[in-house]
Amino acid sequence: MAEITLFTASRALQGAEVRKKLTAEFADLYHDLDLGFQPINFLMPWAPLPQNRRRDIAHAKMTETYLELINNRRANKKSRETNTDTDGTDMILNLMGSVYKDGQVLSDTNIAHLMITLLMAGQHSSSSSSAWIMLRLASRPDIAEELYQEQVNNIHYNGEPLQYSDLSKLPLLQNVVKETLRVHSSIHSLMRKVKNPLPVPNTEYVITPDKVLLASPIMTHLNEEYFTNPLAWDPHRWDDIVETENKEDMVDYGYGAMSKGTRSPYLPFGAGRHRCIGEKFAFLNLVTIVSTLVRNFKFTTVDGKSWVPPTDYTSMFSRPVQPASIRWERRFPESS
Repeated sequence: MAEITLFTASRALQGAEVRKKLTAEFADLYHDLDLGFQPINFLMPWAPLPQNRRRDIAHAKMTETYLELINNRRANKKSRETNTDTDGTDMILNLMGSVYKDGQVLSDTNIAHLMITLLMAGQHSSSSSSAWIMLRLASRPDIAEELYQEQVNNIHYNGEPLQYSDLSKLPLLQNVVKETLRVHSSIHSLMRKVKNPLPVPNTEYVITPDKVLLASPIMTHLNEEYFTNPLAWDPHRWDDIVETENKEDMVDYGYGAMSKGTRSPYLPFGAGRHRCIGEKFAFLNLVTIVSTLVRNFKFTTVDGKSWVPPTDYTSMFSRPVQPASIRWERRFPESS
């Protein structure tokens, strides 16, 4: 799933030319980079630990890959008009022509590092979430079959690629993603620095600006006050939930109008000014991947049981406490 999300994110966010550069080895490099995000590294990023050595090697190799691409462009004097791989939407070209607010031009190394950051932001949590989705579907083949039949019945699927307009016709597909993000949230904690004195409603307490508040979305996600039988993975719980956007909650921080989400107990992408700006892309990425796999495969757990290991929140990203295996069976013969 890490490879799939890396490849789709690279093509969608960075263009065809970058996608052609990426291989399975590149996915391994991103994995090594991910493992370099350990709590100890925020205190001692220089510590001579094995994961840090792998992190630094991976970062250097990825930087070299992007620098090679940038240098080739400069040598060949490619532009939006002459580069057929960009389709006019290439992020590297945009950065090559950008400057900071103070007029400073971005160096090639700046651009390479920004591209690494962008690709990491577009794949690491989606990789975790998509893996959880497939594990859940393997444990519930009945839901997986419902997803397939939904495509057959609602969009009359007979082999054509999924279209963006089809998504509104596939509510169960969306609910599977929403429910998995509820039970297996990629975010275990949100921290916000208090900027102004903050009175706590209905109390005498005032939180002063020298404090940092921490909230855990999983606490409301798994709270019976908000979700019936909260520990159960049940995509159909969303069938009758109608989500409405309060105009007072809508805000535009510079990348499109969105809900602040601060009134909702469901916070898979955070809330407020620092709510994930890639939320819509991540959701689109997940439903596209899941719908494609469901079209082509049937899933079961290797032992045939519906048991799914609990989430391990002691790691940087949520993952199963114990390894779990999925059996894949091609839905149609290879020749079709």
